[in-house]
Amino acid sequence: MVWLVIILLCAALIFFLFRFISFTLSPERRLAMAQRRGNFYLLDKKENVRMNFLLTYKGHLFEGEKYATGTTVDHILVWMTDPYNTKLSNDDVTFIHQTIQNTYPYAKIEFKKHKE
Repeated sequence: MVWLVIILLCAALIFFLFRFISFTLSPERRLAMAQRRGNFYLLDKKENVRMNFLLTYKGHLFEGEKYATGTTVDHILVWMTDPYNTKLSNDDVTFIHQTIQNTYPYAKIEFKKHKE
């Protein structure tokens, strides 16, 4: 009976340890943490050209839609999830543009609803 309790406790410990590690390494959690801290973070699956990406910079959340022909991304449309928050400068937009351009060098990048 004691062995059964020990085995159950070990199994519970392993389960909770696994859940804790998967929680701390979650990309969605890292994106939310970077947004709260005002850091840059790009959440993207480069191998999936049909899936949109999310990025955060200085507390602003952006979403990007990839348009592809075949396996290469040709065009990227980026917009803010909160379009009324216009505290970004042109230098910030240039930094975001260059970072996306480094990831997708052959893509044309457009910003939607950004006050120039």
